[in-house]
Amino acid sequence: MAWFFMRKHQRLARLVSVRYLQDGVAGEGIIDDLSLSGSYMTGNTPVSVGMALALQMFVPGDPEPLLIDRATVIWVKGSEFGVDFDTPEPRVAERITKVISTLVKTQHGSSRKG
Repeated sequence: MAWFFMRKHQRLARLVSVRYLQDGVAGEGIIDDLSLSGSYMTGNTPVSVGMALALQMFVPGDPEPLLIDRATVIWVKGSEFGVDFDTPEPRVAERITKVISTLVKTQHGSSRKG
């Protein structure tokens, strides 16, 4: 029997450039999976579980980077890791939701065959 888990927030599987920063650590990577509560990414600089990172996401078509002040690393597997967005401020949460909505529309529009 297959088990299905309902996610708390809509997730977007779309590549978005990201820069992550923490005392003594600065890396760049790609977000592979984004939601209001966190993301999964691949980076070029090692991180460890429990680290608090500041993220700058560079969303295609958006001139301003999306800034997340605090994202806690919750798992690491090689160059891949997951972060939790420690309850983002309402304005940041609103922007994440808008980014996901815009990218979902773009993703669905680009997947149509004509």
